[in-house]
Amino acid sequence: MNLRAFLFLLLSSAVCLPVFAGPPAAERKLAVADAKKIQIRHSMMGVRDTLLFYDFADQRAVLVLRIDNRNDTFPVSGTVYLFDPETTAENLERWINNQHSDGLFPDVPTPAVTSKLPAGICSVTSRKVLGDTKEGPDDTVFRDYQVTVSVKEHRVAGRFRLEAFTDDANVYLKAPGK
Repeated sequence: MNLRAFLFLLLSSAVCLPVFAGPPAAERKLAVADAKKIQIRHSMMGVRDTLLFYDFADQRAVLVLRIDNRNDTFPVSGTVYLFDPETTAENLERWINNQHSDGLFPDVPTPAVTSKLPAGICSVTSRKVLGDTKEGPDDTVFRDYQVTVSVKEHRVAGRFRLEAFTDDANVYLKAPGK
């Protein structure tokens, strides 16, 4: 192939690419008021850090907040997962289940985009002790806390805009000296 033919093919493919690629995906609006919330505080092994899943089925997106339960500062981290538009609500639910259970569902979708929220976006703004409870085979005492989580607005241009929100969650923390 000569240079002229190569350049012609290169130019013609570049001109046609936008036609075949389709329109750019719309930025997804993630408002917690529109999401289904799932809270997880136990694993198969017992008490664990708290996971909050916000299922935005209509946006094909999931926000996962992780509230660390190693001390009473309760650091919070978050990740937004975006899925292909063809992903069904049922498959999103199965993906969520596999993130905290024994991976019961073998054929779950893979996120098209994974975006960790920057430090400082998520925080616990208040905490209240609800009481103590014994968990596990050795009756370990855990303090049950209700916490308020605050999440600041975060946007990834062209991908998603997570609206600011506050929400309550529960966290188990091993009781001191018990």
